[in-house]
Amino acid sequence: MQFGDRLKQQRKIKELTQDEVAEKLNVSRQTISNWENEKSYPDIKSLIALSNIYDISLDTMLKEDSGMKEFIEKNDVRKNLIGLICTAYSFDIFIMFLYGIIVTNPSVIGINKFILSWIALFVVMIVSLINKFLNKIGFKDFDLFGELFHLNYKWSNIISISFLAILTIAVFTQHLIIAFFLIVILEIAIVVYYLKNK
Repeated sequence: MQFGDRLKQQRKIKELTQDEVAEKLNVSRQTISNWENEKSYPDIKSLIALSNIYDISLDTMLKEDSGMKEFIEKNDVRKNLIGLICTAYSFDIFIMFLYGIIVTNPSVIGINKFILSWIALFVVMIVSLINKFLNKIGFKDFDLFGELFHLNYKWSNIISISFLAILTIAVFTQHLIIAFFLIVILEIAIVVYYLKNK
């Protein structure tokens, strides 16, 4: 029996609605529906909770279902790469901030602007390649604001672009305290994103 069919069958045996299961797991009813129709799969924490709710072993839930096993393997790959992505973004933000300080402050010497801009570009390319790889194995792009604040793609992009525009203006107009404050917010958001996805 496929994973989704098994979930649906166990839910009906327990005489639970999708809404009731969703409430117990603190997810939406649509998420339960997606699991039962195998449009998506639960993470390990939710899988264990489902196992407890339905009084069925994990082994029985996963038996003969290649889709769930493949999802778990992909998820392991993603979790291993999420730290690399977060580190790269964090490092890139720092490099861009440093670059902005050097460009706007001619008295700062000792760091080559050309080298800094190439390092920032290189890190952006690495993040882009990791995102392409994750897309190929079925995962969405790194979406910091969208995932943290449950925003759709449009609003996530608007907030990201606005945030980066304000940060860039703050750096290039030498309002470094504001720029530093914005970078601290971004770095905290990246850490929260990492902890949520690891």
